[in-house]
Order: sequence, then structure tokens, then C-alpha cells
Amino acid sequence: MIIVLDASAAVGIALNNPGLEDIEKNFKKAEYIITPDIFISEVTNTFWKYHQFEDFPVNDCEYLLGCAINLVDDFIDSKSLHKEAFALSCQVGHPIYDILYLITTRRHSGYLLTLDKKLKKIANKQSIKII
Repeated sequence: MIIVLDASAAVGIALNNPGLEDIEKNFKKAEYIITPDIFISEVTNTFWKYHQFEDFPVNDCEYLLGCAINLVDDFIDSKSLHKEAFALSCQVGHPIYDILYLITTRRHSGYLLTLDKKLKKIANKQSIKII
């Protein structure tokens, strides 16, 4: 099984948030874990916010950032996704950075792993498999 991991799920896994046991179980069954390269910026920004606004120590944020990034086997170049993602983003009225995950999932016949409820709804409407 191919899993496309989005930033929300990766951060949740890295933080070991409660209630993610089923997600982690499916995650461990994955043969291959991929994500668009925008993932790195999103996850890095999230941990910057934890440091800035939640007073997480820099060292902890750096460690968790490494944990989140190391969950991924391969990063897909956003340049190869941008035209299709832009078209779908305009069609569904949702920001491009989330739609990149949907296009990656569709192109690789994978399963999207996200904690984003709105993104899950859009994925369902687009017949994109989710975990």
C-alpha cells in the first residue's frame, strides 16, 4: 500500500498525539510513503509555530521536525503536480497546497493520510482513497 502523508498527520504522529492508534497501525502497513515536496515547508513552519507560540524548546522542535520528515520515503516534485493541482484547486475552491496531496495520491493510486477534515471531504468527492 502506498500512503501519501500530509503535514497534519505527520505532525500528529511525531507529537504522538492521542487517538492516532488506528492511523499509526495503517501507517506501519505501508510499503511506500510519499508526499509532495511542499510537506517539508509545511512541517517546518508548524514546528516553528510550536516554538514561537507554544514555547516548545528549539531542540525539541528540531527533533520532532526530523521525526516527521523521516516518516517519508520519497518527496514528489511539486513542479510535476502544479498544473493538475491548480485546475482541481480552482474547481473545488480549496488552497493549492492541500490539493497537491490529493493529486499525489491520485497519481500514485495511494491512500491519503490526513487529519484535515475538510481535505478528507474533498478527497471523498474526488474518489481519492483516504485512511
